[in-house]
Amino acid sequence: MSGASPAWIGVDVSDGHVHLWVHDPRGDVLAQADGPVADLPAEAGFVAALTDLLSPYLSEHQRLPVIVAGLPALPAHSLRPVPALPVDGLLSLDADDPRLDLRAVPGLKQASPPQMMQGPETAIAGYLQALPEFDGVICTLDAQSTWSHISAREVVSFQTFMTPEMALQLGGAAPLSQAVAGGTLIEETFDTAVNDIMARPQSFGTALAETSAQAALEGASPDAGWSRLMGALIGLELAGSRPYWLGREVVILSDSPLSALYERALKAQGVLAQEVSRREHLRARLQICAEASVN
Repeated sequence: MSGASPAWIGVDVSDGHVHLWVHDPRGDVLAQADGPVADLPAEAGFVAALTDLLSPYLSEHQRLPVIVAGLPALPAHSLRPVPALPVDGLLSLDADDPRLDLRAVPGLKQASPPQMMQGPETAIAGYLQALPEFDGVICTLDAQSTWSHISAREVVSFQTFMTPEMALQLGGAAPLSQAVAGGTLIEETFDTAVNDIMARPQSFGTALAETSAQAALEGASPDAGWSRLMGALIGLELAGSRPYWLGREVVILSDSPLSALYERALKAQGVLAQEVSRREHLRARLQICAEASVN
């Protein structure tokens, strides 16, 4: 970090990690850091773990604003019901460390069907900051995928899927682990799996069993198994999220390698989705929050 003093720190909690940006008074990034999310269910425990990551940038002579997107374990009453602006103010949090002025972006909630969003709303707000007239659907990807209907600068409704987490869990456990240990996309295999599951979502469980059997009986490569698994998972999600993407403009807000697979699967359905950086837009929105609260 250069000799300039930090003015505020932005924090993104997503996909099992904490990423932070240390900013100077002009909004330039002085330093960045990344660490795993501690497996702590309570907000207080998470704040303690976060303080350890922030410590190198804190000073005894300054109470530093720290603005967090995606903070886990916020009380349900702090989440804002949709339809709503994706970000509208910050929530002040208690911190035992006097060097911290800790604030969180409240997430969103939906009563029916019951849904919670903590983190994607900040990235969505950053995207709408650049394109305020956008009217369509934004799909955010990290540990989960969330499809948000955007209209008049608000999140009207949203639907979340556990597809990325399911890919991680299914790919790491028997009997699929060896069959899907690849990671190189075989396009034809992926495309076929997407189309098969979208046509018959009820065959998803059988498709997984067949993937394992193909590897054992026919010597199918792990790349073929991985392509089939990802095609089945994303195809199943697209079948469930069809009311969101069908006939609408779609933006994929993500830094995940999976975003290219979503884009390919949507293209086969006649939807030309645009891929843009989630983290870049999230940081941009945190900066707006900082300027409003620090000045």
